[in-house]
Amino acid sequence: MFTLQNFIFENKLTRNELLSYVSANAEHKNYTISIYRNHSFELIENTIKPFLDYAKIDVNFIYSDYDDSLSFLNLDLSSDLVILWLDFTRYNNDKIEEFIKERINYLTGIYSKKILFVPFESEIKIENKSVVNYDLSQIKENLGERYLDLRLEKFSGTKLSPKALIEISKDLGLNYIPSMLLPNIKALIFDLDNTLYKGVLGEDGISGIELTPEHKKLQEHIVELSKQGFFICIASKNEEEDVLKMFKERKDFPLQLEHITKHYVSWEEKSKAVSEIAKFLNIGIDSILFVDDNMGEIISMVNIHPQIKYILAKDNANITLDVLKNYPAMLKLNIKDEDKIRAKDAQANEQRQLLQQTLSKEDYIKSLEIKLTYSIDKKEQIERISELANKTNQFICSYKRYSESEVEALMTDKNSIVISTRLEDKLSDSGIIGVCVLKNNGTYLVMEECFISCRALGRGIDDNVVFFPIKLALEKFNQTNLKIDFTIGERNKPAQNFLEQNLAEFTNKIAEFKKEINQDLVTTKIEE
Repeated sequence: MFTLQNFIFENKLTRNELLSYVSANAEHKNYTISIYRNHSFELIENTIKPFLDYAKIDVNFIYSDYDDSLSFLNLDLSSDLVILWLDFTRYNNDKIEEFIKERINYLTGIYSKKILFVPFESEIKIENKSVVNYDLSQIKENLGERYLDLRLEKFSGTKLSPKALIEISKDLGLNYIPSMLLPNIKALIFDLDNTLYKGVLGEDGISGIELTPEHKKLQEHIVELSKQGFFICIASKNEEEDVLKMFKERKDFPLQLEHITKHYVSWEEKSKAVSEIAKFLNIGIDSILFVDDNMGEIISMVNIHPQIKYILAKDNANITLDVLKNYPAMLKLNIKDEDKIRAKDAQANEQRQLLQQTLSKEDYIKSLEIKLTYSIDKKEQIERISELANKTNQFICSYKRYSESEVEALMTDKNSIVISTRLEDKLSDSGIIGVCVLKNNGTYLVMEECFISCRALGRGIDDNVVFFPIKLALEKFNQTNLKIDFTIGERNKPAQNFLEQNLAEFTNKIAEFKKEINQDLVTTKIEE
């Protein structure tokens, strides 16, 4: 169960070890990646399998011929990802940067998904929302003279050394490819004893537990993850009073209660803690990473929650830190304002839930002083809208999973409209929490997609987030009839329930929209 983690992170992997690796995993997500190149990528493919296995994905690589001209002929446009693997020493042209940017602009015009640009011996950066730039400079700096191997170039097809290729395989397989293909992890749940420090709180006492230099680095990294928008949570078998007192007294801990979104400290099974935390955060178990030093706890956890991700923490916290830094789907390629406010918004939800228990629905909504801002085809929001479309698993209608270029195309199409909803109240700013995409079909409107962040569900304003954008779209296109596309998916029961209770007559059929929308309880603003 933990063999692959040990193999990857506790060995100085050789090429022969990677080549002889045999996969033991059967249930993988399958993807196709097109490699468009002018030097060899095959040696990366030969060594990347263990890292992709750790990410639980299986990749079929499709190769172009060596093509310095970047004609993109015969490119498989159905591929899930394109990697541009270019050796710039093959070019001798003062205008090469202009040429490369022109060709990539052409590529993004015919290919709607993500592109990973890997330039060898060039500092060119592509400013395009569909393109992720991969920088080889850190690997070059780490390896020094071992970065290149020109003697093997005629056999390997690349100037990069075998050591460099292994480092690139690891980084692509653990970090970049998973982060470009999979939904990001949302929450991390940490054990305390012998995980975040050395020792057992209940036995050694607050002053007796040791913050080793390695554990301090681990805690510092967790604090950084909290700033990136990950939910940082604690699940510990201890006395809650002792844990709270520990964080209050141990000022040498980088990780403090202010960084922790939710803690669950009791002597009950940790699987129950995970269930409670997932319910509090309103997220799926499969978007949680559980970190514990007790192998038995992890095995017990996986038996109850087989979809959870996990790391077996080690006595040497440097190893734990290395695994955490390279855990698949943890790399955030862009950190946005919504990421930074996410944890604070989740913490504010606890206060909202307390208010809900003591007030009527109307008084509850009034007490929050809710402000809703509806934005129509706002291109500055393309990245966030695409991210929300690809992360939302609880309220989504038809699983369109729009790429950034697809969102942009919808915004520029005169027969479609993209309406986002931003939510603020007196407790926090939730950012953009909902999006509706509608298209004019001539005699009626089709709501092609509607997705709402799980953080915003249950606040009593679902009608405002769904009905009002529909009303705006109907007015814009001078239509009265509506049809809502809906597909039953893996976990969109909230959307299904909402449609059945409120919009059943429009679900996959056409009807006249006459819904009354009460906007009196909230402050409304429309941006075009």
